[in-house]
Amino acid sequence: RRSTIIPDMIGHTLAVHDGRKHVPVYVTESMIGHKLGEFAPTRTFKFHAGQERGARR
Repeated sequence: RRSTIIPDMIGHTLAVHDGRKHVPVYVTESMIGHKLGEFAPTRTFKFHAGQERGARR
């Protein structure tokens, strides 16, 4: 997760652990210089509670 993506990794699929399972990350040219962990989110987003239609002003 903390390894920096280098040009030699382009085109490879790496398994990055997100805390529960390994997530496949396909490395592209635009990812160079970033960390592997940036592409394996660790938290699931539970959507914000939406307003009801009648509650708007």
